[in-house]
Amino acid sequence: MKKSNPTITQLNELLAINNDAEKIYLDALHHVEDEDLKNFFRAMAFERSEFCRFLGAEIIQKGGNPEYPEDEKGALNKLWARLKQIISKNDEYALFDEVCRMKTWTIDKYNDTLNKIKFSEHIAQLLQKQRDAIERSLHALQIGNRQMA
Repeated sequence: MKKSNPTITQLNELLAINNDAEKIYLDALHHVEDEDLKNFFRAMAFERSEFCRFLGAEIIQKGGNPEYPEDEKGALNKLWARLKQIISKNDEYALFDEVCRMKTWTIDKYNDTLNKIKFSEHIAQLLQKQRDAIERSLHALQIGNRQMA
């Protein structure tokens, strides 16, 4: 039995998380009516698509195949269900709060991954850069949400 490469396994988990997040943002884009919200969700989906592209390239470069493990589906499905319910209520404050919760969960996953195994410097920098981009957008949302309140 072939032993799996822990780096590829961890990168595939992050790939799956970002792929699912991209799908959630695209679904949200189609459920909101406000043009600013559409632009926001479009930008978030594009960001996650780019993350997937870079993660997939790293997986291939390491000799693996990009895959989408099902391990994190439950948590993301719950987040999407809550987000969809909030969208139907047209509550922007709650919507941004839920997006912040999703971003926080993703940041935690990145931190767990970075702490789990020793990545090459190149991959560690890529993951830190992606995590930091999510953190920056989270902080921007939190500031915007406080200003709306």
